[in-house]
Amino acid sequence: MLSGHAHGGQVRVPGIGGVYAPHQGVLPVLTEGVHLRDGTTMVISRGLGNSIAGVRVNNPRELVLVELTAR
Repeated sequence: MLSGHAHGGQVRVPGIGGVYAPHQGVLPVLTEGVHLRDGTTMVISRGLGNSIAGVRVNNPRELVLVELTAR
């Protein structure tokens, strides 16, 4: 599943992860990386820009490249 980005949590604390993400609230669960849920692989990017807050702390911009291969 490729479905946009989650900002990675606008503010990230090492060892904790995202503290806040727009539309997800405080301590969001899925903010970046590759996750497997119910047989579906989700690729979540931290994104390239800023949200309404206009700031990113410990959360570098990220462009994800995904290579699809046939089984």
